[in-house]
Amino acid sequence: MYYIPFAMKHRLSPPRAKTALCLAVLALVLAAPRLRAKTIAQARQEILTQTLRYLNVPYLWGGVQPATGLDCSAFVQLVYRRAHLFLPRLSREQFAATRYLKPENVLPGDLIFFAMNRSHPDEVDHVGIYLGKGLFIHASVSEGVHIESIVKPYYMERLVSIRRYAGF
Repeated sequence: MYYIPFAMKHRLSPPRAKTALCLAVLALVLAAPRLRAKTIAQARQEILTQTLRYLNVPYLWGGVQPATGLDCSAFVQLVYRRAHLFLPRLSREQFAATRYLKPENVLPGDLIFFAMNRSHPDEVDHVGIYLGKGLFIHASVSEGVHIESIVKPYYMERLVSIRRYAGF
C-alpha cells in the first residue's frame, strides 16, 4: 500500500497514515486551481477567450447558469472562475475585492463598474469586462451578454470606476 512508506518514515500507525494521506490528497485537490501556474498575460488571455463563449446568453436577474441566463456579476464571476481566478458573486462585492485603476492604465480583462440606478449614482450595481479598443462585454437586461462601446454617453454617464483583479 502507498501509505506504508509514509507511515514508516513518520512512525504513524497504518490507520493514522491513511488519514494523513487522505488529508494530503484533499489539500492537493482543493489547491488545484492555484497549482496551475499562469502568467498574468495568460490569465488575461483566458478571460478574453472565456467571455466570447457566452455571447448572446440571455439576461436573467440572479441567473448563474448560461443555459438559463446570467446577470452581469454572475457572468463576470463565471468568466474569471473559468480562468482560475476567483471573485465574489455580487457586483458591489466584486468592486470591493478589486483595486482602483486609472483609466489610462486599463488593459483587456480589467473590470468596469457602473451605477445604472440614476437615483443612487455612486452605488455600484453593474459590471462588465474591458475587451480593449474602447469595447467591453457585459450582461445587460435588454440584450443579454453582448459587446458595447464604453464611449457611448449612456455608459459614460453611469461609469463609476475601472478596477483590476487584485492578483494582477
